[in-house]
Amino acid sequence: MATNAQVKVIEQAKVQRTRRLPLPGMILVEMGQEVAPDTLLARSDLLPGDPYVLDMAQEFGVKKARANPSFMDEVMEAKVGDRVERGAVLARQSGTFGQKTITSPVTGVVEFISRVNHRVFIREDGKSANPVVLIPAAKLLDVWPRMLRMYTQVKEGDEVKQGQILAASPSTVSWDCAYASVAGTIEKICTRTGTITLVRKAKPTLVDAYISGKVTHIEEAESVEVTTAAAFVQGVFGIGGETYGRLVVLAGRDEELTADMITSEHAGCVVVGGNRVSLEAMQKALSEEVKAIVAGGVDNIDLVQVAGREITIGLTGLEEMALTVVLTEGFGSMPMHERIWDLLKQHEGTVVSVNGATQIRAGTIRPEVIVPLPDVDWEGLSHADEPVTDETTTVEPGTLVRVVSRTHYGKWGRIKRVVPEPVRLPTEASVYVVEIQLEDGQVIRAAETNIEIVTEQ
Repeated sequence: MATNAQVKVIEQAKVQRTRRLPLPGMILVEMGQEVAPDTLLARSDLLPGDPYVLDMAQEFGVKKARANPSFMDEVMEAKVGDRVERGAVLARQSGTFGQKTITSPVTGVVEFISRVNHRVFIREDGKSANPVVLIPAAKLLDVWPRMLRMYTQVKEGDEVKQGQILAASPSTVSWDCAYASVAGTIEKICTRTGTITLVRKAKPTLVDAYISGKVTHIEEAESVEVTTAAAFVQGVFGIGGETYGRLVVLAGRDEELTADMITSEHAGCVVVGGNRVSLEAMQKALSEEVKAIVAGGVDNIDLVQVAGREITIGLTGLEEMALTVVLTEGFGSMPMHERIWDLLKQHEGTVVSVNGATQIRAGTIRPEVIVPLPDVDWEGLSHADEPVTDETTTVEPGTLVRVVSRTHYGKWGRIKRVVPEPVRLPTEASVYVVEIQLEDGQVIRAAETNIEIVTEQ
C-alpha cells in the first residue's frame, strides 16, 4: 500500500524551529529567553566561502602556448572533490633541476579543474577565509616590482570580480596575466613588493527567530532552537520565504480577495482572502508592502506574473520577492476550507509567522502558517512536525483527505471505500485506489498516492 503525506490543520501543537548560522558566529540570546519573530538570535561576521582561482600554467612558469590540456593531467595531484588544507600540495612537476610543487593558498574543496584554461577552482572554507588577499602580480608577469603600475589595469579603490584581469604584460607569443583570485576591492598596488592587495567584502549574516516563543536549546556558535505553542496550518502550495506580520482577514471563506480590499493600513501585515486572490490584489499588496497573502487559490499565470518568472512546482521559497503567498487549496477559484478559515479568523490580530517554501518531491516541505498561543503550555501537546500516528493515518472509510491529482487538485473529502485490489489505469500501471466523497457530494476515484491525509487535531 502507498505511504501517504499528511497535511496538518492543528488548533494546538508544539512548534520548534532550529535557527542555524551558515558559518560559525556569535549567539545573541540566552536559554529560556522569550523572543519575538524579529529578535536577532545569532550573527556571523565570517566571510562566505568564495571560489579561489589558481592559474597553474603561470604558477609553474609554463607559457600558455606550450601548456596543452594534458599538462593538467601530468601535474595535478589533487582531484575534484578533494578537501585540501592551506599549504597542501595541489600539483607537482619534475624537471631538470628537481621538482616544483604548488600548494593550496587556502583551506577548502577542489571544486573544478579546467584542462583548457589550466585553472584550479577551490571553494574556500568560510571558517578560515582571510579577508585580505595578496596577488604576487610582478612575479606572475615576470616584471620588476617598480614597473608594476605600467601593467596594471585597475587602481586603488576599484571593485573587482573573481577572475578579472588585474595586470597584464606581453610575452613571446601571447600575454601573461595576473587575475583576481577572489572578488573584492583593490586596497594597494605596491611597487616595492610587486603585489596587489585585495580586501574582500564581509557582509554580516543575521539570523532572526522567525517565530515567537522561548529559547529551549543552544548549540554554541551554531544554532538556536525556539519553541512555542501554536495553531498550525499547512498549505498545499506557496512561494516566497519566511516572514511575519499581524494577521488580518479581509475576505470571507468563499469571497475573492481583490485589490480594493488592501490599503496602506495593511503594510507589514499577513492578509487572508478566502477564495481566489487576483493578480491586481497581489500587485496592490506589493505596492502597499504587505508581508504575505494566505488564500484558497490563485490562477497560475497570475502567480508567474507576480514572481516575474516561471514557477518551479517542485521547489519554491527561494524567489527574490517581497511578498509571500500561501495557498490552502490549490490553483483556480477555490474557497478556503472552513476549518482553516475559521482557525485564522479566530486568531485575527495575532502576529503570525508564514513561510511559502514548498517541495513536493522526496522530503516533502509544505508552506505553513504558525499562530503563536502565548497563554498555552506546550507540555503535553503533540509536535507539529512529527508524523502523526499510524491510527490517524490509516486509509479507511471516513478518513478526511485532500486530493492532489491534476483533475481534482486541492479538493477535500472523506474516503467512502477502499478498493481492495489494484486497478489498472489507461497508462497500464496498476495502483491501489480509493473512492472519495467530496464536500460537494461528488464521488470520485483517486490513486492512494494522489491523496494527503488531513490531521484532525
